[in-house]
Amino acid sequence: MAELPTWLFKYLNTSHAHDELANHSGKSPDHWDALFNRLSSLTSEDVSERAIEISQLFQNGNIQLARNQKWHFDPLPFMFSKTDWALLEAGIKQRTVLLNKIQHDIYGEQTLLLDGHIPAQQLFQDNNYLREGFNLPQNELNLFFTALDIYRAPSGEFKVLVDHCQCPLGLGLLLESRIIARRVMAEEFAECNVQQIKGFLERFTDTINEYTRYMDDPRIVILTQGVDDPNYNEHAFLSTYFGYTLVQSADLTVRHGEVCLKSLPGLGKINVILRWIPDRSIDSLEQTEYSLHGIPGLLQAVREGTVKVLNPFGSGVLSSPAIQCRLDELSLHLLNEPLLIGEPSHYDLEQAKTLDWSLLELVSYSDKQFKLDGKSEADKIRAVISKHPGDYFFQEKPIFSSAPFWSDGKLVSKPVVFRCYALTTENGVEVLPSALCFSNENDKDPSVSGWLKDTWINTADNLVADVQNMPVPIRKRMDVTLLEGVVSSRTAEHLFWLGRYLERSENTVRILRIFIDRYTELAIYPSTMRRNIVMRLLSAIKSQHIVYPYIEPIDVLDECDTEQAKQMAFQLLADEQCAGSIINTLTYLFNATLQIQELLSNDSRRIIEDINEQIQRLKRVAVNISARGIQSSLDQIIGSIMAFNGSITDCMPNSNGWFMLEIGRRVERSIQITSLSASLLSEEAVETEELGVLEAVLSCQVSLVTHKRRYRMYQSIGTGIELMMLDAEYPRSLLFQLEQIDLLCQNLPIKRRPGVISAHEKAILLSKTTCYLTEKDYLQHSVDGQRKQLLEFSHNIRTNLNTFCDVLLVQYFSHTQTASKLNWSNIEQIQS
Repeated sequence: MAELPTWLFKYLNTSHAHDELANHSGKSPDHWDALFNRLSSLTSEDVSERAIEISQLFQNGNIQLARNQKWHFDPLPFMFSKTDWALLEAGIKQRTVLLNKIQHDIYGEQTLLLDGHIPAQQLFQDNNYLREGFNLPQNELNLFFTALDIYRAPSGEFKVLVDHCQCPLGLGLLLESRIIARRVMAEEFAECNVQQIKGFLERFTDTINEYTRYMDDPRIVILTQGVDDPNYNEHAFLSTYFGYTLVQSADLTVRHGEVCLKSLPGLGKINVILRWIPDRSIDSLEQTEYSLHGIPGLLQAVREGTVKVLNPFGSGVLSSPAIQCRLDELSLHLLNEPLLIGEPSHYDLEQAKTLDWSLLELVSYSDKQFKLDGKSEADKIRAVISKHPGDYFFQEKPIFSSAPFWSDGKLVSKPVVFRCYALTTENGVEVLPSALCFSNENDKDPSVSGWLKDTWINTADNLVADVQNMPVPIRKRMDVTLLEGVVSSRTAEHLFWLGRYLERSENTVRILRIFIDRYTELAIYPSTMRRNIVMRLLSAIKSQHIVYPYIEPIDVLDECDTEQAKQMAFQLLADEQCAGSIINTLTYLFNATLQIQELLSNDSRRIIEDINEQIQRLKRVAVNISARGIQSSLDQIIGSIMAFNGSITDCMPNSNGWFMLEIGRRVERSIQITSLSASLLSEEAVETEELGVLEAVLSCQVSLVTHKRRYRMYQSIGTGIELMMLDAEYPRSLLFQLEQIDLLCQNLPIKRRPGVISAHEKAILLSKTTCYLTEKDYLQHSVDGQRKQLLEFSHNIRTNLNTFCDVLLVQYFSHTQTASKLNWSNIEQIQS
């Protein structure tokens, strides 16, 4: 082995009592040699650079929230010896088979309870025991995907800390860490012959596909609690990785014994639910504890065999102390062999009287959070057990081994736990050839949940054999391979609003830019014309005529003082009490992307994280910020918005609902055009002032250059109206937006009888017809200083667009009741 680098030599020469690298590498630490040979040329600065790169790569793929878990990814992997991994693999397989047998018995014949192997009273008192699961079919009780946390005791033997049979978390983190490790440590990865996890993941999906092998159009979804779940990022990552639709309970409903997804075409049957919500929140109809995350009627659908839920109901009880304390006995009884990987030793109160309490801790049969240290809390233990002696027992305090982690430019020792994963298939139990090595030791940053390390299993001797002995893949269906992932109505609605927020934020930034430019110009070159233009812009912004909520002007604009201009600029930028402010619009945009982040690429997620950072900076903006400071912030914001628009332009398949985002953008832009025109162009003024206001409006709509080139000889309010509203070939015009909305609506499912157009089509058709039949001279004509025809025209278009949005909500986004279609007479009544 090459000479060790200084940073590693210092760690190995530090005194360690119970360290994986220094004390438990075995007499022949060959599994570390290949890695150390590759790392021997790295300095501490090189390792620190890798740590920074890994941190950035991990953040790029995740949208960070205060309530989300945050982890440090370590740049150095952990390596198991072949001997240790062989023992772990055999023990995990044995334990999974044993838990499967126990699961079937306690929700079946219950012979283990009748014979006294499991105390019935303790089991039934456990919150995770579901009586509703007792009458489920036996084939609905098989464990699918489980995990267990393992640690190494000072004696060197492995012990199980806890089993995770309900919702095994961490698989997404493990996948992300492996993807990042392969990128940052590609040479080391190849040199160490690390066993791939791809085969396990393929068998994971193949096992799920087995449940739908005879279906022509199977639908598989991942059920999550939503963005409030601290593990939501992981659920979104798994949805992206496996290609399954990410849903929440509100997206699903049970009709006629079948679980259905609320999608744009209507209700579609779901065949498999991969759940990441706990047992007690699964069915609020049958279960005593009501939960917003439950799906009423789901248990009955499982009984009728119309849907498969993975993992099965009631599996959380397998981590009950009533079972865990007796696994050694149950293994001998059910498997006729001792348990290969045991738990910390357990003692009842009578046995503990003769033991040293400093090595023990008191835990509860019913409350998993309850724990008292036998050394420092002995008095509390005596008081507790004197009141309810039958509710508690003692267990051996787990002493975790440590492993090296890179922190502040050096290796530090931290206690570690290994989370291993197992998959139950028709051919037996498969173990993921890796583990999630993590440490929950308290960090200086309270928002950090812990430290993670990728775990490598060396396969130098059996790499060729693995390739030759790969299992034959499950039969593929050529008629299924081209099926698009189904999108829920909730996701489609969030896409629609995401499009609106994108367009709204961009428009508001441009308006504020023009406003700041005009009032700074007035300060430098004061004149009556410039003052009037600033006054009209200020009044329109203050009255919220040209910013959200786009209140329609009823009369002439209110008079304002130009001294309010700077204060108004701050409010529009960073005042959270202003509904249409940029900070609020960006917050709405960020929240909408959270709901559909599984559809976004890593590049798009990174841009959204940049927007979130800009939101946090806007919250710290002072009221007296300079105009230059505002402009600088606006440049960064619009740069991020345009970058996000570009990142999603080429990844918008209409079959996956992305057309809803474009519809939202076109609707919002149409509303903006009508609002700007009605508020700023409807009042007649002297020609120079009108042209100045027109120039500001055209600049807000990025149309000034086109207008100047097209109407070089003569420019007026009429030419501006013609370009912005009536030109069907100009991409920024109102009529062009309406044409695009009409075209995009062809992707919506047809919900009408043949020969009749739907209500939303009528609203758009009426608006298009109005634009085609209206002349610019008619709109620019004024009476008593007011262009009333322009106001009426804008009002009618706005009304039609509002009707269009209402119909979308009723017919496509909501499935709680039968949609009542708006008929043609309704629209006519609204117009009158």
